[in-house]
Amino acid sequence: MAKGLREQLIGAWELIEYCAYLPDDKSDKKYPMGPEVQGIIMYTPDGYMSAQLMTPGQKPFASPGSNEDWAQAGKNYVAYTGQFYLDEAGDESGPVLMHHMKTSNLPYLVGDTQRRLVKIVDEDDGKYLVLSLGSPMEVFGEPRMIRVRWRRMSENKATKPPDAPKL
Repeated sequence: MAKGLREQLIGAWELIEYCAYLPDDKSDKKYPMGPEVQGIIMYTPDGYMSAQLMTPGQKPFASPGSNEDWAQAGKNYVAYTGQFYLDEAGDESGPVLMHHMKTSNLPYLVGDTQRRLVKIVDEDDGKYLVLSLGSPMEVFGEPRMIRVRWRRMSENKATKPPDAPKL
């Protein structure tokens, strides 16, 4: 029996691509957090989600770090968590996923509910979650479509991290 969209959504997904493309040219991509952005998004069976996105390659700074160090780190990290809601019937564009931000490192997101078109796609190298907006938004000074692709992460059944010392 095929799983419903909600059941397929539950779990952890690794960020593969976060891009903004021209509405009439999907090949004209720009990357709001750079082409090497990393992240994980998770959905729990009880209706909560958490997303973390990071621009890699930041310089380590000494503890506790200067205000400038923290400001730079903050510019390269996006995090939010809260409830999610799924309307599988959706609209003419397909199913709709909503993220309600209870907390975020970006204050303007706290309390906001963001709407995403959602689809899950099976490809040769795994299962993908594709989140997008239904209409363009301004990115780098021009209207662009946002698409975020995540690949299903394998189940973690390990009892300790790979580099953990033996007890």
